[in-house]
Amino acid sequence: MSRTDQPAPCGDVVELELRCPSDTRMLAPVRAMATTLARQQGFSAEQIDQIEMAVDEACANVVRHAYRHLGISPDLTDKEKEVLAAERASAGDCTIGIRMSLGEDRLVFQVIDNGIGIDNTPPGVSGIDEFVERGGGGGLGLLIIRNFMDEVRYDQQDGQGTILTMTKYLGIPGESPSQSV
Repeated sequence: MSRTDQPAPCGDVVELELRCPSDTRMLAPVRAMATTLARQQGFSAEQIDQIEMAVDEACANVVRHAYRHLGISPDLTDKEKEVLAAERASAGDCTIGIRMSLGEDRLVFQVIDNGIGIDNTPPGVSGIDEFVERGGGGGLGLLIIRNFMDEVRYDQQDGQGTILTMTKYLGIPGESPSQSV
């Protein structure tokens, strides 16, 4: 029996894993996968939009920030990229890992990088007022993620890299899926 012909594991949990380059061209396919899973899970149109935006923001933050010190970021000038090219040559794996788990009442996304770690990235904003006071220019991603997902947790990987775990519940947390509207 080939790997694709094997029966699904016991239980109702489906797990998928994707690994792609830290590149803005990967954002659209990742968004498409997230929305497809959310739709199949039975989330409302509004929840699907929230999931799509949160997953996109999480992956975009990896693209913009995680490997910036290695010259990999669309925000860098060509000169900055050139200066940092030597660092990138010895860096190893500059990818985004995405794990998706579908449970009976939830959808969980983990966005994983091997970059500089969340402690070394620019802080997000705590609200729209702070964003406006700063004059825009970034920081909304973390706010969007925190507001659109039901649970959000950041974990460091031995001081290097970050695992962002985002959970969205079908219906209200603690309410069975059959009770949600």
